[in-house]
Amino acid sequence: MSRFSSLLLLCIILTASLSHAQTGSRWGSGIDFTKRATAREGSRWSLSEWLEMKNRNRMMDMWLSVNSPSPYEFSLGGSYNSFKTEDPDNTAVSDSHVSFMGELSAYAQFVGLTAEYENNSEEEFNDLTGMLNIRVLGNSIQNTSLTLHYGLRTREADQRLSQQFGQVSLQVYLTKYFGIDGKYRYFLPTSTDELGDVEGNRTEAGLFIDFKAVRIFGNWYKESQKTKIPAAADDTVTDRTGIRSGLKIFF
Repeated sequence: MSRFSSLLLLCIILTASLSHAQTGSRWGSGIDFTKRATAREGSRWSLSEWLEMKNRNRMMDMWLSVNSPSPYEFSLGGSYNSFKTEDPDNTAVSDSHVSFMGELSAYAQFVGLTAEYENNSEEEFNDLTGMLNIRVLGNSIQNTSLTLHYGLRTREADQRLSQQFGQVSLQVYLTKYFGIDGKYRYFLPTSTDELGDVEGNRTEAGLFIDFKAVRIFGNWYKESQKTKIPAAADDTVTDRTGIRSGLKIFF
């Protein structure tokens, strides 16, 4: 009887062990603990990673601030002008002169203001010019751009002459540091008691080289002014043709 009881107990233990092994197998096949742990590890967030990401974002912001055009731009320039004054109807009359010119510009994004001053002591007059600039193409003053201008030039001589004008200017970089630029300015007709009816235009074209924030340039220009006194039969035309060379600083 005792032998039979021992055999029965052994069968019960064997059956229970097989049943437990099958249950464990089904549980393990249903859930992969290793994969779940790996997934949790991949999505884990730590303080060190947050600090690293914050530092990386700060570096990206610094790079963008350095490499993106600033919304505020300024330039300061000066030039030496060497030119000849002549009357196209009388080519024998040709005088050589020099003058000095300064320029200051300030931009807020695509809108800017410019002030110019020219001291022409040899012909005994000074020009003071102010204009509004609208940049329609280009994202900075040191880039390929197309700009429209409207302004007023006041010439102080024996008689004071104020002329409104419209202007278009084009700047093209042929390489990263070298380019060409040009402008055309048309003075609106005006009348004074002393000078009569006055109109004119100015054309300018040249080359420039940029060294970081410094530009060296040389431009050919021609300015024509036509004056008609009502009592006179003929118009008086004066052309000033010469070279304007100078330096400009951007900041």
